Parts: sequence; structure tokens; C-alpha cells
Amino acid sequence: MDFRKNLLDLYYQKYVQYKVTTIIVMFTYFIGMLIAFLTKQLDITSSLDLIFAGIISVGVFGVCINFLIEFNYHLKKIPEEIKKL
Repeated sequence: MDFRKNLLDLYYQKYVQYKVTTIIVMFTYFIGMLIAFLTKQLDITSSLDLIFAGIISVGVFGVCINFLIEFNYHLKKIPEEIKKL
């Protein structure tokens, strides 16, 4: 049983690392977009720029949020499995 607990601890740490990395990716993307708007690399008045940035942003944040939901599910499930041991 101790081996199974150690294995579950490793899985827990893995999902914590995935979650933190996903949050860092989201934050970095947000800061990058903010810098692009502030330096006028992306023009607010150009609808084509906004549509392109919006589509890419929805894709990036959609994937990241999907991953966060999945990782949170595993992070809640693993302690329950450890308690069962």
C-alpha cells in the first residue's frame, strides 16, 4: 500500500506542476497581448486585428481553461484515493 501512496503522491505533484505551468502560460499570453496593445503593435481601431487577436485569444484561453478543469479534477480525485488506502 505504501508503494501505491507514493505513486499517487507523484501523480499529485505532476498535476500540480501542470496546473502551475498552464497558469503561467495564460498569464504570459495575457501580458504579451497587453504589451502588444500598449505599444500599438495591435491596433484597437482595426477590426481585422481585433478579430484575429480575439480568435487566437479564445483558442489559447479555451485550451488552458479546459486543461485547468481537467487538472483540478485529478487534483481532487487523488487525495480521495489516498484516503481510501
